[in-house]
Order: sequence, then C-alpha cells, then structure tokens
Amino acid sequence: MNSFGKKFLFTLEADDNEGQPQSDREAMEQQLDTAKPQDFDVQQPGRQTLIDQHRDGQIKKLDECIGRLDIFIEFLNGTSSDSIQSQLHEAPCETLFQDIARSEKKKISRLAAELSSLSESFKGYKISANEK
Repeated sequence: MNSFGKKFLFTLEADDNEGQPQSDREAMEQQLDTAKPQDFDVQQPGRQTLIDQHRDGQIKKLDECIGRLDIFIEFLNGTSSDSIQSQLHEAPCETLFQDIARSEKKKISRLAAELSSLSESFKGYKISANEK
C-alpha cells in the first residue's frame, strides 16, 4: 500500500473511534474549561419584536404623511388669510385672482375635501395599528 493509502486508512480508522464527539456541541463540551455551550449561543430577537419595531416605524412615517396632508389642506382651503381659497375669495373684481376664483374655486374645494378624506382614512389606520 502506498503512503496515500496508509494516510487514508488512518483517517478512516480515526473516524471510527467511539470516543470522538458526535456533534459540534459535544466537541465544544469536551474542549471548554469553564464556559458552557449555551454561553456561546446567540439570542435572536423574537419575530413579534421585529414586527412591532417595523410597525412603529411605519406609524411614525404615517404620522409624517398625515401632518403634511393637513398642512396642504390648510394651505388650499383653510380659514387663514394665507390660504388659496381666502385669497381668491377676497380678490377684487376684474383681477387675475377673480378669474381664477370663478373657474377653479369648486375644483380647489373638491381637492381639499378629497385630501381631507384621505387624511382621515390614514388617521383611522393609525388608530387601528396602535390598538394591536
């Protein structure tokens, strides 16, 4: 038998030894002095924890969207003098704003109502997400 065959046979015989550990955990137990194999196990966060963290991030993003929508709704159809509707309503006769008011006032109101409806829907989703 050549030297390669002898080494291969030696390796096979070494694998047949019953004193050898059967798993990685058993090998760790034989090699460690004071530590236990459990000390090396990594604890993964639970699935529910990850879901909760993801939902909390989405709720924050939803809050941001709701805030932006509300600001834009106030800009379109708010009661302050800075809103588009207020400026169109107060426009003197025969001006550019008066022409816009005549043709676009209903469209602006309809758009503000749709955006307000969307904002309220988002708020409903936020409330239902907080209850879970």
